[in-house]
Amino acid sequence: MTAKSMGSYIPKYVQIQDYILQKIEEGVFGAGDRLPSEAELSRQFHVSRITVNTAIRDLSGKGVVERIQGKGTFVRAVRRADKNGFVAFSGKIGVPPMEESALKRHSLEEHGIIQADSLLCSKLGQEEGAYVYRIVRRAGRDDSPAQLDYSYIPLSVCSNHTFDRDALEHMFLHDYICRYLDDGPSCLKIVIHTEATKDMDITAFYGDGQREPFIWDTVVCKGEHILGLTTTVCAAQKNQLFMTLEFPRR
Repeated sequence: MTAKSMGSYIPKYVQIQDYILQKIEEGVFGAGDRLPSEAELSRQFHVSRITVNTAIRDLSGKGVVERIQGKGTFVRAVRRADKNGFVAFSGKIGVPPMEESALKRHSLEEHGIIQADSLLCSKLGQEEGAYVYRIVRRAGRDDSPAQLDYSYIPLSVCSNHTFDRDALEHMFLHDYICRYLDDGPSCLKIVIHTEATKDMDITAFYGDGQREPFIWDTVVCKGEHILGLTTTVCAAQKNQLFMTLEFPRR
């Protein structure tokens, strides 16, 4: 039996999945990229839309892609198949946060509107007393978090938007803003050794013999306009790697 005839025994929906996974592996489809539509895949593989839907639904259940009603199917943040295991961002540059915490499972603790204190207003470039949407995520065991992410979006940026809970749990703030909000960011600014705001509960990082926790801000900007920021808190360690950047492959 030839390799070609053996291939015919592989279910079509599996062939479609293998095709998508291979393209992700090769970097053709990066995190945040939109996949071809179900109609396009149906024509490409000469199968029904039901078969394509089965393939996409299975990949979505495994966390490889996400389906957004009315917009299409997108690749989630994924581990690159290189020796470093970087997280692939939508900009094609791999930027793993400290200790590759993005590769750990995050849990969404809470999300909702709060009134920002003076420090947070200053960080966001907002007037005193402004209201913001806050998203709190945790990485690590419940009793001992490896990292806490406090993300904030001014209501002036996200007004009338209904937040997607599942997306908030697994997406970085800049990817969420790119995907769901009208304003698209043009750059990220990393500010280290920043202060915690009054709404942040970081008592878990203060134990016997523990160092002062390391806190930094990732500011999402469009030009000089701040669309949001994430304040990250993690336990400080000696000789701690902060960030590695991987340039796109040529």
